Amino acid sequence: MTALNVTKDMYEKSQLERLTMISVIIAAFNAAATIDRCINSIDVAKKSYDIELIVIDDGSKDHTASLLHSWASARSWITVKSQKNAGVAEARNTGLDIATGNYIVFIDADDTIDDWYFDFVFEQAVDRDVEMLAFGHKRMMLDGSVIERPNSAAEYSRQDIEMLQLRVTENRHIYWYACTKVYSKNLIADLRFDSDVKFGEDGIFNIACLSKANRLSVLPDCPYNYYENATSITSSQYKSGLLESIEADYTARVKIHDWSISATEKQVLLSDFARSYVEHMLPYLLNNLAHIDMKKRRAELVKIRQSFVYQNCLPHYYQRHPARGIRVLILCFSRRWYVMTLVFLQLSWSKAKVKKYA
Repeated sequence: MTALNVTKDMYEKSQLERLTMISVIIAAFNAAATIDRCINSIDVAKKSYDIELIVIDDGSKDHTASLLHSWASARSWITVKSQKNAGVAEARNTGLDIATGNYIVFIDADDTIDDWYFDFVFEQAVDRDVEMLAFGHKRMMLDGSVIERPNSAAEYSRQDIEMLQLRVTENRHIYWYACTKVYSKNLIADLRFDSDVKFGEDGIFNIACLSKANRLSVLPDCPYNYYENATSITSSQYKSGLLESIEADYTARVKIHDWSISATEKQVLLSDFARSYVEHMLPYLLNNLAHIDMKKRRAELVKIRQSFVYQNCLPHYYQRHPARGIRVLILCFSRRWYVMTLVFLQLSWSKAKVKKYA
């Protein structure tokens, strides 16, 4: 390649970047403790790129609003909009309604990005004209440790994506998070988050996106920092309404999938549903029992087992979980051996406590 061609390519690339805006959407609710950290990381990473930051204050009761307005006063590229509390899905939808960028990214109010985040977004999404880009993240744990969660690099055509849609659980690194994605505005112009889903709304949204996408790029880079917090789904507090949230997620997933497929493909999809709700959702539900009165646990366990989610999924669960303890737990639960299920749960909780204080 001649020097003239190199110069031309660099010029065309710079022109493309000048004509491209990235819309960053943050849903913020009672985020006063973390929002400065979050926006500061975006401010550092912005550099000379054309970025608009849209922050939706979702009815915060603390001083999130005043912090946001301070940022908006100091940075012309930051827009703040306030609304009554409606949940993260509706807040993101409000952001989507007013976003003007060619590409959309989501950042959670308690997370941060690395200073090379937008370098990466422009190089890997904008310059390559990718409809949807998935990347890795770092988990910032409560004990101060950092765990990298990179993806395996892959490029997917429309035909490949159709196969992915049958195996969402197996490819959960692609589906589970909206904050580790870059979306072309053209791809998601008429898509919105399902506000009826309070748990797993990102997965439903990504299934909908990939039902339209002709190209998906997956990269191992980890420019996003996810912070564990005491109120996360994995924390040691009781989550009220968790079963109802998982039922809403299941209903939405059934609705969003394309079922006009062959009998063999349908069986693959049903098996994937079963694996998702048995291996990944069920442990959350069962561990949630640790935080209620012992006398109420059996009734709550029966309620979970009788849920339409497990009535529908267990007949299609054929996997053999690699952990023997979980295999036994799933077996007891599926056979309705409620006392044995609770005994195994109690043993696992006791073992976890011993390990924690050892």
